[in-house]
Amino acid sequence: MKAFPAVAPPLVQLKHHLLLERIPGTAAALLLLLLTIGTARPSTAQEMPRVQLFGGYSYARYDTPSFGFSSPTGLNGYTFSPAYNVIRGFGVVAELSGQYTTNRNLRDVAAGPQFLYSRGKMMFFAHVLFGEARSLVQAGGPQEDSSRVTTLGGGLDYSISPRFAVRAVQVDYLRTNLFNTKQDNLRFSTGLVYRWGTIKKPHRTLAPNP
Repeated sequence: MKAFPAVAPPLVQLKHHLLLERIPGTAAALLLLLLTIGTARPSTAQEMPRVQLFGGYSYARYDTPSFGFSSPTGLNGYTFSPAYNVIRGFGVVAELSGQYTTNRNLRDVAAGPQFLYSRGKMMFFAHVLFGEARSLVQAGGPQEDSSRVTTLGGGLDYSISPRFAVRAVQVDYLRTNLFNTKQDNLRFSTGLVYRWGTIKKPHRTLAPNP
């Protein structure tokens, strides 16, 4: 594959490299904030859904300075994600996602374990996913590449009915190695979750007094 021409001055590249180095820490801080909110005050836990199906809008901050562009690229697109909860608080999830602009895009498909914690109408989740990412870039002609992707992320669903919840926020950090360089990408998603089936919280049975 042809290497991309350098289109950013060295000082500009250095600036954006330093900013992108903060992305993993920013994502971790957002997830920690969500978990802190969830444990801030006691509340009755809701029933855990057996199956969840999420679909919605996503925005990606694509680390294009890693292969020669002057600044990160903002991409708009979708995220589709089915999940199956094996037991209360743990399941598996897959994600299909694509974000686009006129001459650049970033697509990925990944799957992995997911951890859940319910608090009242709120459902917190965190996941680690592994899969494949693809990107098409128009720079002196179309160039496409694919690589492994590792996704660390999580978010918050808010229940609006027994069947539906609003995904208030989902934040994902994506590590890719496209065009022979490493990328630190950040993605935000929001949308609607459809749920069916339940995993009820086990109830303790008190032994009768002798």
